[in-house]
Amino acid sequence: MPVLLAFVASALLHAAALVGPGWALPGDEEHEPPPTTLDAVIARPAPRPEPAAPRPAAKPPAAKPRPQPLAQAAAPAPAVAAPDQPAPAAAAAEPAAPAPPDVAPAVVPAPTLEPAAPTPAPTALPGRGRQRYVITRGEGGFVIGQAVHTWEHDGFRYRLRSLTETTGLAALFKPAQVLQLSEGEVTAEGLRPREFRHERVGGVDTASFDWLARRVAYGGRSDAIVDGTQDMLSMYYQLVLLNPRQGVVEMPIATGRKLENYRFEVVGEESLALPKGERRALHLRTRSGNDSIQLWLHVGEGAPARGMPLKIRFVDRKGEIFDQVAEEVMENQ
Repeated sequence: MPVLLAFVASALLHAAALVGPGWALPGDEEHEPPPTTLDAVIARPAPRPEPAAPRPAAKPPAAKPRPQPLAQAAAPAPAVAAPDQPAPAAAAAEPAAPAPPDVAPAVVPAPTLEPAAPTPAPTALPGRGRQRYVITRGEGGFVIGQAVHTWEHDGFRYRLRSLTETTGLAALFKPAQVLQLSEGEVTAEGLRPREFRHERVGGVDTASFDWLARRVAYGGRSDAIVDGTQDMLSMYYQLVLLNPRQGVVEMPIATGRKLENYRFEVVGEESLALPKGERRALHLRTRSGNDSIQLWLHVGEGAPARGMPLKIRFVDRKGEIFDQVAEEVMENQ
């Protein structure tokens, strides 16, 4: 028993030398020697702490969804089934709807206002026509030739043509041909000539109308013109369109050689004998120097739709009479 106690005491002294906080190293004379008596307390060592479980790595913050254009709606997120619950069959079978394409909203162009189409001027003159006259000389009515008038217009522009020539025996002894052309515009006030041409055996006369400058050029000179000025061919059609019933009609006329004012006096209505029967006509007359012109305009049913007067009489300075009597009228031909 004494031996056992001595062994335990020796072991405790050895352990205190290893772990004692104030134990000095051998040979250190500055410290006092350890006490001769030791109080030892035998205690159960504290359990070693378990190593701490590693902390899970922090998840990076979820990326914020990028904003989508206004025209593109976000596609709905697919449904996620809970871990312990199966996903619905319908959701698994139906694919997610594709996102609509990124299309800018359609821009509807503002309606453009187109200019209104021009409307033709109202006129009683048929669109196209042809009228033939028999030309006689003297009171006896000896036939010496014919005149054929043709016209056409579309409500904007017109073209007139007159061809006068000798026929029969007169053509054998004295062949002659006279051509007149007139072109211009159709207005609400009637015809407005642009170009006039008069071809005859002795030469050619012309007249050019400038309505912006209000001038007419002819024979190397020009004169001022007013509204209603006509040429030697268009004046017949203008009188038919004006259809005067009484009084006087003043009309400047460009002949190709001069500009002269014609004064047409309304004589009155008469019954006119024609090859195809009698017609009611309005008688007008005017003078040009020593020459005179008389016209008979168709009145009554269908008037003034005819393109030319029913009869034209020229009386020259010698008193010779030349009549042109309408024999054939063919409208819209």
